[in-house]
Amino acid sequence: LPDEPKFIEAKTKVNERYMAIEEMLLQEFSRAQVRNDKKAMKKYIKLLSKFKGYFDNPNIDIFDAIPQLFTKVSELINELFDQPEKVIEKLIITVYTEKLTPYVRMKLEPYEKNPDLENMEKYLQTLYLLNKKASKLSNDLQTQKISDDPAFLHKLNQYAFKGYLKSYSKYELTCLEEKFQLQLERFEESSGGQRRVKQAGLTSITDIIQQRLLNTGDQVDESRFSPELGAALLDDCKTSMNRITTLSEGFEASENVCQCFLRLLNALCVQHVETELQFSLNAIPGNEPKQEPDIKFFHAILQTNNIIQLVERYFVFNIAPLLTGVQQQSVALQTKEKVINQLEELINIGIDKSLSCMIGYIRIMLNEQKRSDFRPETDPLITECSNVCSRIVRFIDTHITRLEQAFDGKNLTDVLNEYGIRFHRAIIDHVFKFEYNITGGLMMLQDISEYKKCSKKFRSLMVEQLFTILHALVNLLVVVPENLRQISTEGHLATLTREIIESFVMLRGDYRSAKLHNFINLND
Repeated sequence: LPDEPKFIEAKTKVNERYMAIEEMLLQEFSRAQVRNDKKAMKKYIKLLSKFKGYFDNPNIDIFDAIPQLFTKVSELINELFDQPEKVIEKLIITVYTEKLTPYVRMKLEPYEKNPDLENMEKYLQTLYLLNKKASKLSNDLQTQKISDDPAFLHKLNQYAFKGYLKSYSKYELTCLEEKFQLQLERFEESSGGQRRVKQAGLTSITDIIQQRLLNTGDQVDESRFSPELGAALLDDCKTSMNRITTLSEGFEASENVCQCFLRLLNALCVQHVETELQFSLNAIPGNEPKQEPDIKFFHAILQTNNIIQLVERYFVFNIAPLLTGVQQQSVALQTKEKVINQLEELINIGIDKSLSCMIGYIRIMLNEQKRSDFRPETDPLITECSNVCSRIVRFIDTHITRLEQAFDGKNLTDVLNEYGIRFHRAIIDHVFKFEYNITGGLMMLQDISEYKKCSKKFRSLMVEQLFTILHALVNLLVVVPENLRQISTEGHLATLTREIIESFVMLRGDYRSAKLHNFINLND
């Protein structure tokens, strides 16, 4: 009947009668099954095949019930039908196309209607679980030799999901990106900050950093590097990777894995670590700090290295095996190396700036010593280093400890070596600022002796050697004139040029009056 108002009542009655007859036939089939009346069952099967509700049962779990159904009815079908293989194959097709496919649609459609992040994640997870159950169903049925075509069940499975698998990649990557941004926003809110990339009016990383520093009083909160955020981003990535390896194949799977990893690199290493590293770097005081610097950049280095190691391990054990032999492997590897190199470049800039700040503060402390300190009119008993020297040694000890916490291996060796060399340069510059009498020379020699002991903490033979030679050179300030030539040609001074040796002797207050030039002229 046509869909016209005057036929609605008639169509309703026909439909009700149709359903009543179908229900009656189902009941009769059930009674025949109880009696094991195969002839009657065959009659009712033929009659029921004319009804669209054939084998419908809304109260069962479709994935659990289908294997049980075929196990139970296969023997019966073999007895009731002349060509049971075709009947079973047709029944399988009917179940997949008329039962499983609508079931999948029914489960997924509610999430598609409102595709916000929460529904998108539920959609993807539901699709993943349904597909996984369907694959298991196909594997279970495959053992019953349903068809001579080995791809028969796989094709039916693909039919049930083809519309959803076609758009899966776009949904997965979009959802992952949005989850990453949400995690970053939550982190900003919990740490009292503002979402950097969405701040209106800030067009560059420099603008963003300057705004952050204005808001924090030039201080960097160590807690802004968040291991918890890194773990959350990695968990989101692992969830997506798990679905990708199930729901995509071939080139599409490789591309999805690669894109998933690239998004992780961007969110974790660029948007979080690189930005926080920039903040820490810009918060390092200049070369002339007004007070003892509390350089938290070393903590930033430690956190950065921890996250780099986390990313490296994840790539080696989880990403690389999925991309072996495909183009996406080189894309992922090159991008990872580029991002890590950017972080290491910032670390190197920060190390240089930190060392400059530390040496700058050491120079400020050294400047507390005046010319008059090294030309005293009295001859006090000198048994220990100066107060300035003691403070400098404590300062160095503190920052060497911080460096040891932030670095290890060759990186620690290189940084300590550079720190020691710069410290040596600062002490030499300081020595050359003054003119010394014998007492002042003894005072400086006492300080240099303490710095020489301190030099061992830099773990560098070069730095130790530099301070050993410096100690020998400063000793020339207190040697009696008659012994200058002998001392200048022995031990650590034997390999130095006359110009270097004379440059230190010239710092003596009696250089001209005692004609010390003649005592060190090695050509005489």
